[in-house]
Amino acid sequence: MSTRISEKINTLFNSYDLFSYAGTEKNRAKARKEIPDITDEEMEELEAYLERFRSFAEKYGRLIAEKYKMPHLPYSEEAKKEVSEYVDICRREFPDIDIMHIRELFSTVCVNVNV
Repeated sequence: MSTRISEKINTLFNSYDLFSYAGTEKNRAKARKEIPDITDEEMEELEAYLERFRSFAEKYGRLIAEKYKMPHLPYSEEAKKEVSEYVDICRREFPDIDIMHIRELFSTVCVNVNV
């Protein structure tokens, strides 16, 4: 992915929107607004990257959701440590993605699984 896109990646999407077609369209529109000269090829690359991120991070979010059975990130010290470990794993795989977005994605999975 080009540097100009990776530098803005955290302003280009909402983690919750990675789970729906309408959200994908919102993310696409935001990317076109933030980077008006983005090419179709770059857009496809960005969308593929975000899909890989969603898929990768969703595995860890699901582990949290199924273990703690809460519609949000759990608050216990044990759970906070576990969430932090999973965030670190995701950051190693996707270093351009902010911790906030990873935690948001975990939280969205908890809602989706436990509501």
